[in-house]
Amino acid sequence: MVTQRFFILQTVRNPLEPAPRIALVASIAWTLWNYRLSLIKELESAGYEVILLAADDASRLHLEQHTWAKFFPLRQLSRRSISLYQNLKFLFEIFFVLRHHRPDVALFFTIRPNTLGNLAAAAAGVPSISTVEGMGISGSSQGWLRRITLFLYRLAFRHASKVIFLNNDDLQDFTRQRIVNPQKALLIHGPGIDLQHFAPQAKVSPSEKTVFLFVARLLSEKGICEFVEAARLLKSKGVAAEFRVLGSTDSGNPTTISDLELESWVQEDIIQHLGFLDDVRPAIAACDFLVLPSYYREGVPRSVLEAMSMEKPIITTDNVGCRDTVEEGKNGFLIPSRNVAALADTMEKAIALSLEQRAEMGRWSRQMAESEFGDQWVLPRYLALIQEVLTKH
Repeated sequence: MVTQRFFILQTVRNPLEPAPRIALVASIAWTLWNYRLSLIKELESAGYEVILLAADDASRLHLEQHTWAKFFPLRQLSRRSISLYQNLKFLFEIFFVLRHHRPDVALFFTIRPNTLGNLAAAAAGVPSISTVEGMGISGSSQGWLRRITLFLYRLAFRHASKVIFLNNDDLQDFTRQRIVNPQKALLIHGPGIDLQHFAPQAKVSPSEKTVFLFVARLLSEKGICEFVEAARLLKSKGVAAEFRVLGSTDSGNPTTISDLELESWVQEDIIQHLGFLDDVRPAIAACDFLVLPSYYREGVPRSVLEAMSMEKPIITTDNVGCRDTVEEGKNGFLIPSRNVAALADTMEKAIALSLEQRAEMGRWSRQMAESEFGDQWVLPRYLALIQEVLTKH
């Protein structure tokens, strides 16, 4: 349906004209692979030429194998550096790359592309659409990093054609502080989820114990330490449960836990570490509850959406982005941020639920995923916005 609408809109164009070129720009290739693969494929199906710009990593190979899009590495984009010199090098690099490839529209994701990328696009004469996928570390901070980031957003969004927010908290904050013009801002709930790929599965070799699964990068702000401490507390009380962690440390992020700390938790037999998996579905299928005690400034957490789509109840924080995924008592539970005791108490409450109560919560999660977060809702809105910007320019 999306593709048909696109071609109807294009009938007024000269068929000899080249297809519009759309650039997707993110900090690293992994972001495009993990969060935007469905959008890339939908754009290609709709007849657009797609180019991808990001810092190179192993996910580039996946993108090249599964799409027709051409990938161009951004060599000056450093996630770790906050130096003025390094960021100026990236600003000039993205300017020259955009001027060379001349996309008809650029879609920016993640903080540096959204800020410096928008400034470069304006200088290169390329219209842009930004997606604010949460504020991350800068959003959790109250210091100079947050002030500088918000200043750059305010400056950059003067030039963006549209600015998409994944949750209502961010939209309200940015418009109230006049960081973005309300006429440019809109809400598209979450990054989208492939409901057929993340379909409910029967548990294979189900554990007799209740299984709690944490899925995220192993950053302190994602709540991994709270998850481990709650697990330690429950194990000390003899509670029958397993605590599994899926994810890896992130050397590019200053809040990552150390490999040594992770290994000590495993050696203490507090958690089982599943490592990093290209396909998370078997791990999600094998759990009873997805737990994300995050106090990171999330957009909408992808791991929670995946678990919801697979009919899993959710335990997460009453925090920006996270609270959008849970209806209290319906498909899961919301807890205060950074509160180990509340998390442990909620886990005990979850263990006490009957199998039918858990299944009903899971069905409610799936229903929410289908009605609010699925690709069938998200992708058409992106294509409609792109068409609107193309028409105006």
